[in-house]
Amino acid sequence: MSLGLIGAIALLAAFSAHAGVASTAAGSARFCDRNSARVFLPWNDNAYYMLSPGGTFEAGAPAWTLTGQAAVVAGNEPFFIHSQSDRRSLSIPAGSSATSPEMCFSTGDWHFRFVGRGSGRVRVTVRVRGLLGVISILDGGTVSLNDSWRPSPRVSLLLTNIGGLLTTKTISLRFAPVSGTAQIDDVYVDPWVST
Repeated sequence: MSLGLIGAIALLAAFSAHAGVASTAAGSARFCDRNSARVFLPWNDNAYYMLSPGGTFEAGAPAWTLTGQAAVVAGNEPFFIHSQSDRRSLSIPAGSSATSPEMCFSTGDWHFRFVGRGSGRVRVTVRVRGLLGVISILDGGTVSLNDSWRPSPRVSLLLTNIGGLLTTKTISLRFAPVSGTAQIDDVYVDPWVST
């Protein structure tokens, strides 16, 4: 093993040990819900997830950026993953989009999931902000929806570049229908490290 690779691994280990969950650009704890739970356990997913900021849409979508006809509507997903008292979700018609606020991000391999239904497919893009303010847009893939509410598959993003691992500070998620209309609810992120 080369000395350069050993040094990079040691630097990554030291950074990870001290980083924990990164703070948002504004340093506000409201974007860093450190409570995690196995919310998708009924679907054989043992990972711990944190709720994304405003990811239940119960208070509307004040921190989300909505374009076109995207809007919070009455009607919750039927599993009540977040709470039995939840009553709202987010409708994203064709030609519209919804972008989450920036949220905490832990270095490494991470996943996110949401509950959705619709008449087509929704594309997810991930906006990554680095420690130096540099922004990258990454493809999170396309999720097929149908008329029945169901949890999305685990949408994955693996940052394997050592520089990317060390410089990522926050992420935000953008949902846009490729076809048809999407309705999403309960957006959760797997932070990769235990909180």
